[in-house]
Amino acid sequence: MTAEKINSKIEITWKAVELFETKGKVSIPDLVDATGMTATEIYSFFSNKKAILSFYYPALVYQYWAMIEEIDGFEDYSLSEKLSNFIYTLFDMMSENKEFVTETFDKHVFHKGSSSEFHKEVTSLFKDFLTSDGEIAVSAGFFMKDYFYSLLTSQYLFLINFWRKDESDGKERTLALSDKLTSLLEEAVYNKTLDKTFDLAKYVFGSVGVGKDIPFIGDCLTDLFSEKEEVKKDDNDE
Repeated sequence: MTAEKINSKIEITWKAVELFETKGKVSIPDLVDATGMTATEIYSFFSNKKAILSFYYPALVYQYWAMIEEIDGFEDYSLSEKLSNFIYTLFDMMSENKEFVTETFDKHVFHKGSSSEFHKEVTSLFKDFLTSDGEIAVSAGFFMKDYFYSLLTSQYLFLINFWRKDESDGKERTLALSDKLTSLLEEAVYNKTLDKTFDLAKYVFGSVGVGKDIPFIGDCLTDLFSEKEEVKKDDNDE
């Protein structure tokens, strides 16, 4: 989807949300008046009114991408800083349309699970944050697959629901929970302990030969951690 098409869809959606909040419903004639577009032009972007309202949520992520391009040094933020920035920014954006979000979030996002466009866009964002971070431990790569990013997004949706129901002053309970969750995730994927454990296992089973004293499992581990050494030797022989 081109940037021009995304911007046109966002413009239509914003007008539709305004109509929803002021009139309680959205009609194509009203949307034509609000946008200055023809009905044909509107339908060239969306198949129906439901699709227009549903696009509000992925549009938040598209706008966020544009926002962080304007933040100097964003690429140097830590993982928890990036995640917190995203979470708080979207809370602020959704707060501006609180009535709409209250009425539509479950229907257009939460109940759709991983099939919603919002879920897919957030998953893509989280994947970008994690795969572009040079501080991520090598061992974290073992579980950082597509299902991992999707799982993070699912937990984020629960956080949004927690935020929606949070009646504490300034949503302080949600903010505290968000800080703890982002810090925990960062600590988990930045932790180099598993990297060191892997290096130790490689040394013990690959170089020292401890695996010879452990039937079957020891042989398997020896093969695993000796493989790279054997490849290097073969290369040198050539």
